[in-house]
This record gives sequence, C-alpha cells and structure tokens, in this order.
Amino acid sequence: MQKAIVWGTVLGIIILVGIGMIYALRAPRTAPKNYPADKGPNVIDVTAYPAKMQETYERFRNKCSRCHTVARPINSTFTPEEWRKYVYKMMRKPGSGLNPKTAEQIIEFLIYDTQHRERKTK
Repeated sequence: MQKAIVWGTVLGIIILVGIGMIYALRAPRTAPKNYPADKGPNVIDVTAYPAKMQETYERFRNKCSRCHTVARPINSTFTPEEWRKYVYKMMRKPGSGLNPKTAEQIIEFLIYDTQHRERKTK
C-alpha cells in the first residue's frame, strides 16, 4: 500500500513538472530591447578622472552590466535629474544589485562624467 502511494506521488510530480515544462517552452520569447545608445562605445577612458571617480567607474560597470550593456548609460545624454530618476528606476528592478548607497555613488559618477567627458557629435 505504501509503495503505491509513493509511486503515485512520484508519478504525479513527474506529470506536473512535464506540464510546467510544456508551458515554459510554449511561452513567447521577447527579444531584448535595443536602443541607439547600445551601439556606441562601451568603455570610458577615466585615467584623467580623480581616483574616487575611477573606483566608482568600476562599480558602475559591474552593477549596470547586470541588466543591459554598459554602452547604454555611457552613450546617453541625461541631465543630472534624469540620471537620478533613471538609476533609482534601475535600483527597483529585481537582480540589479543596487542599494541606495551604491545608487548614489553611480549617480555621482554619471553626473561627473556627463560634465567632464567630451562627447563627439556626428
């Protein structure tokens, strides 16, 4: 009797996993969004930046590359207030790895970079 209950439970679990896999495989896949900024350079030469900003640049690259290309923020031309809104929006996304302290450091770097890096215009 106990063997029948165990085998029935195992069979039920296998069936449920199979149904879940079928639904997962049939779910429509969405292509990642591409933005014009994604096509630009994905690095910044920060050798002339203060040591603190060079350190923060590495943190920025590590955190921001979790969700999108680093080229996206590097090639965006936001105002300081837009950077603040954007980074806090990113902080709310699951898996971003951002907390308020890190977000503020990244915002500080992005604002500094916006004010000091020469952007080439086409």
